[in-house]
Amino acid sequence: MFEGSQQAATLASRFRAENAALAAFVAELSEREWAMDCPSEGRSIGVVVGHITEGHLVIGAIIRAMVAGRPLPVQARRTEEQGASFNARQARHLATRTREDGLRMLRSNTTRIGRFIERLDDADLQRTAPGADGVTVADAIERALLGHPRSHGDAVRSAVLRARAVGPAADSAG
Repeated sequence: MFEGSQQAATLASRFRAENAALAAFVAELSEREWAMDCPSEGRSIGVVVGHITEGHLVIGAIIRAMVAGRPLPVQARRTEEQGASFNARQARHLATRTREDGLRMLRSNTTRIGRFIERLDDADLQRTAPGADGVTVADAIERALLGHPRSHGDAVRSAVLRARAVGPAADSAG
């Protein structure tokens, strides 16, 4: 079996830990909390969690292209308007997912991308891609694969904890 570098193992471990913490939080949400609005995101908690899980695969594809020395996929070259349009379509598609669906996908995509990260070697981690402005694979993992679930996960936790502090309107017994 191929073994990646120590740096890759550390990045994979941090990626898994970030997502395990989010999964543990999501597992405790009531159905009401899953469906409630996440004010800083402009979408429901469930849609934000789905966005995180699908983002693992989108960002993973960008990083795979970097490792392979291929041009970055279209997702890496979206304008702000294209990104907003994509996110709006994604929100409609994710709106019907249950908490269990979200958890299943979060865990599955975390496992899949975690395995990919841990198999990278030091040369892979230092690669850049045309159009990546000197960003290395290690940088992309740090900023995107770790940063994406961290920032959106923080918004989810903040919204739910704020709602719980307000009172029974966000009851967590469901």
